[in-house]
Amino acid sequence: MTARTRSEDRTATTSGGLLLRVGRLDERALPEVAAIERAAYPSPWSLAMFTAELSKPSALHLGAWEEDSLRGYAICSPYAGVWHLLNLAVDHGRRRTGIGAALLVELLRRLEEGALLASKPPPRVTLEVRRTNTAAQALYRRAGFLEAGVRPRYYPDTGEDALILWRTPQTLRGSLDDVPGVDR
Repeated sequence: MTARTRSEDRTATTSGGLLLRVGRLDERALPEVAAIERAAYPSPWSLAMFTAELSKPSALHLGAWEEDSLRGYAICSPYAGVWHLLNLAVDHGRRRTGIGAALLVELLRRLEEGALLASKPPPRVTLEVRRTNTAAQALYRRAGFLEAGVRPRYYPDTGEDALILWRTPQTLRGSLDDVPGVDR
């Protein structure tokens, strides 16, 4: 798929030395998104789920392209004043090259910039991650996310627990004080 360059796109060089273009994901990328999704997850999202998320005007969905090939994506939507990172996946052959980090950094940058321009408080972001996905947990922790809870047996394919992670102004200071529902 030939990816169209937009003025808001950013160029990133990953820790693995890849030159990427990170920009808004749209429906033209869905075949590549679906292929990455199927390889990344035992219970992948359906095409309808991606279509529904991409149709939300308030959502933020990014792709990372190496030349004209999609190498990863991130899907984030706001609910009740909190951003939910719903899906982040990287092409199997390009994992551990910094693509996930590049997507996460750009996603957080855009959320923070949007809040600043709208005179809103800094964004609060939450996500669930498999308890066994230590690589993803390390990525999120490097970005300021802290564990705030567990969803027992969250993943129906394996019955695995999900860790609930949050990134807020307080988690960036090492505290969960502004995370809702956390016993302090």
